[in-house]
Amino acid sequence: MKLSMIIVKRMQTRKTTSYILVLLFILLGFSCKEKKGFPKPKNLINEKQMVNMLYDIHLGEAYANQYRFQDEMDKIKSKDMYYSVLDKYEVADSIFAQSIVYYSSMPKVYERIYQQVVDRLNMLQEENNQKEEVKIKPEE
Repeated sequence: MKLSMIIVKRMQTRKTTSYILVLLFILLGFSCKEKKGFPKPKNLINEKQMVNMLYDIHLGEAYANQYRFQDEMDKIKSKDMYYSVLDKYEVADSIFAQSIVYYSSMPKVYERIYQQVVDRLNMLQEENNQKEEVKIKPEE
């Protein structure tokens, strides 16, 4: 009889353990659901414009890095390029910062934005590579 009671208690313990594990997985699933993030700023930059701005900022940074040791680039700082992009789109730096914080609080949206930026930068690089290939071809 004692053996049967031990077996029954172990089975009950396993059932309880399995119920607890199922409950934990359910709670984990809900906790991993993407949250809304920060409250939406009043003057939020729309996704399309954010892609354009980030694209221009990264182009400016790439240009600055490529020519950073030349005399003309010593006068231009990367923050100047950053502010020139903000001026181009007529956006205050505080609004840009709030929009970045808002979008970055939603990883899927932020990833989608940056994927578009990366795609555009890759297309530009491919175009430039093709132009260089044309220049390199030997004359016949």
